[in-house]
Amino acid sequence: MEKTEIQAHAKINLYLDVTGRRADGYHDILSIMHEIPQADVIRCSLSDKIKITCSQPQIPVDGRNIAYRCAVRFFEETGIKGGVAIDIEKHIPCEAGMGGGSTDGAAVLRALDALYDTGLTTEKLAEIGAGAGADIPFCVYGGTALCEGIGERITPLPPLSPDYMFCMVQGADRISTAQAYTRIDALKNHTRLSRDELMRDYSAGRLYFYNIFENCIPENSDVNRIKEIFAKYGVKSLMTGSGSAVFGISDDKERLTAAYRELYGLFPYVSFEA
Repeated sequence: MEKTEIQAHAKINLYLDVTGRRADGYHDILSIMHEIPQADVIRCSLSDKIKITCSQPQIPVDGRNIAYRCAVRFFEETGIKGGVAIDIEKHIPCEAGMGGGSTDGAAVLRALDALYDTGLTTEKLAEIGAGAGADIPFCVYGGTALCEGIGERITPLPPLSPDYMFCMVQGADRISTAQAYTRIDALKNHTRLSRDELMRDYSAGRLYFYNIFENCIPENSDVNRIKEIFAKYGVKSLMTGSGSAVFGISDDKERLTAAYRELYGLFPYVSFEA
């Protein structure tokens, strides 16, 4: 195989809590992540070195790019003396908490495994990816999963009901991940489920929507404006990751469509795939 094309799907956090700060400065999380239809397109072909092109010129195409770092780690781990030409066609918004960079990196790992016929397991690809980004292991697995540690400990979960539909919205506000974690560290008390409670609720079909980072956003933020519009139509919503995108989730297409129609045009990114 000399080239391959992969759909790199975005993710959302149905539940996200930060459970502590580690000695190395990283934070432990407890999260349920879910793969959604929105996807970048990753095209990879054999090359003598690692090189990246991207449809969005503002995205770096050097070692700052997670896909580039994943390629470097793949060749280091396998000992293969090779390269890859990576073309990234972006559809997932940046700085959204939707895992756009991480899912591109995960797609590159899967592509390299196919191009070089290394036969690596999903577990091994996730392990390689964990060194480049905390969300990459989940993006390698996909589906729905409980994510722990810094995101590297993955427990696959049964999929959500296919009746659920999602509307993704990102406002103009951008949220710095580093600043968001600094604010999290300053929180004294907040809602928290234990791992067992979270798993029990999910197994029983109860979705406990929670994102600790919503405690750190300004009252007049786009995130809250978006959530207010979803609530107006009886649609549950939650910010994903450390922001700034919000998803609305419902098994009622009429309600979600009505919310989508009001949101569309008000905010820079609005996507609804029924």
